[in-house]
Amino acid sequence: MHSSHPPLSPPLRRSVLLAASLLTCISLAAGLASSAWAGESRAARGTCTDPGPLDGVCDYLMDRKGVVQVALFDQKTGRFAQLSEGDAPQYTASIVKVDILAHWLRRFQKRDVNIPNGIPYSIRYLMQRMIQNSDNAAATSLFYFGGGCDALTRFNARIPMNDTDVACETPNYYGWGNTTTSAPDQVRLMKAFAYGMPKVLGPDARSYGLDLMQGVEPDQRFGISCGPWGNTCEPPNYADPDPDVTVALKNGWKTLPTCTDPIAQCPWQVNSTGWVNGKGRNYVLTVLTTRDPVGSGGLYGFNYGIDTIQGVSKLIWSNLN
Repeated sequence: MHSSHPPLSPPLRRSVLLAASLLTCISLAAGLASSAWAGESRAARGTCTDPGPLDGVCDYLMDRKGVVQVALFDQKTGRFAQLSEGDAPQYTASIVKVDILAHWLRRFQKRDVNIPNGIPYSIRYLMQRMIQNSDNAAATSLFYFGGGCDALTRFNARIPMNDTDVACETPNYYGWGNTTTSAPDQVRLMKAFAYGMPKVLGPDARSYGLDLMQGVEPDQRFGISCGPWGNTCEPPNYADPDPDVTVALKNGWKTLPTCTDPIAQCPWQVNSTGWVNGKGRNYVLTVLTTRDPVGSGGLYGFNYGIDTIQGVSKLIWSNLN
């Protein structure tokens, strides 16, 4: 299993979900409907009406710990929906590797390089390792030699990803893992891969990126694959691929860098983002979870975050039937 990242700086901009915090379920189409929950405890959160693709998600999250953001784009209806517990950005962890990949693919596209065969083997190797194995050294190489935080920030403005703050390298850390974002921003990025975006990613770049995300190693294919690939989603290999459903995904996980306790006693950030297409569905989904509980320590919070994401994913897959 890909190991968690070590404690990092800088401090997270906290928006702690206390008694006055809100959980809003927003469904955006021609109009906007919303409802809010006050408080963190199950009793204080009250009820939430969330018709459509997020039906049941609010009720499900009432019994889950941590702070969750969900964003969905349904290509069949052209509608966007989102759910947010609190409005603070969350750490990307390794889902930022999709962003790094997109930036590099656009660079080669601008130079009229044949993608993927015209990309130098060494760069293709790093791309593959970064996406399919979540290799941090590969990501660090591509991030640094791609121009670091400034270059990635300029790229993100094209999408745009206005909620995303790309973290810069520090004397003690490679930077990218501390990037903060929102679930809607990550859906915008994944839409560029799934459906195209003029002057950002063309067909060849999109196809290559999606191919990489469809080949994630089995022990990292948790998250939004659950539901689309069946409801049996247990480790180590999680859901078994369904040949009738395409899932292109990238996941991210780390202990929170604001935690000063030993890593085994720190809460977790666990994320899943990607594109699902098959059996009458075609959508992009991002689920971010933060402050996943320490519990018994070690990987407890990591597994808890995965369970939360997979529960959300199963509901959405069912709702879009």
